[in-house]
Amino acid sequence: MRKVNVCVPVLNRYDLLAELLESLKRSTIKVDCVYVVDNGHQWQKVEKAFEAWDGLWKVHEQTPPMSVAASWNWFLDNVDEERFIVNDDVTFAPDSIRKMLEQSASFVSCGFGFSCFLIRHACVRLIGRFDEMISPGYAYFEDRDYLRRMRQRGLKDDVVQCGVSHGQSKTLEAYSPEQLQAHHRKFIIAQENFLKKWGSLDEDTPRQFMEGVNA
Repeated sequence: MRKVNVCVPVLNRYDLLAELLESLKRSTIKVDCVYVVDNGHQWQKVEKAFEAWDGLWKVHEQTPPMSVAASWNWFLDNVDEERFIVNDDVTFAPDSIRKMLEQSASFVSCGFGFSCFLIRHACVRLIGRFDEMISPGYAYFEDRDYLRRMRQRGLKDDVVQCGVSHGQSKTLEAYSPEQLQAHHRKFIIAQENFLKKWGSLDEDTPRQFMEGVNA
């Protein structure tokens, strides 16, 4: 059986990372390794989050911090299957990972779009990596771009309700007013880049991929 790896980009909410890890401890499927891209560069807080974690974990840091798309691509390049890529504000139910693994599709989401997804090599081989040129920072529109590319190639995705919880906008709660202003400015830039590439906002995107994906 392939290893189960959970991949998490983290910026400021190391408390949420600790909650995610606590939920993984109750999983009926053993997690072999948790990979963190630490974009906040706060090693002591990372260590504290992993205090109660008794499994393998690895941290990658890069200066300057990586965008979300670049973080996702780092996971694609460096982590073997089975590869779950999740927001830091996600928690799992005991059977969440098992239910997602049982799906045959090469891309499986949990009903919150790209806030929690299982992506297999078959998908990456066909679709490639995430487009890092769309967003200058937080994950806006790279997810819609990837979904649209999947549809163009006829690739099916499975959406399974499996008890995953997503704390929408939890990461933004730690932002200062200045950071929020910069965040919204990046959203506009990303939207413009997406429109340049596709010519439309892809109104056919299913609702589960429109809500809560980028918060």
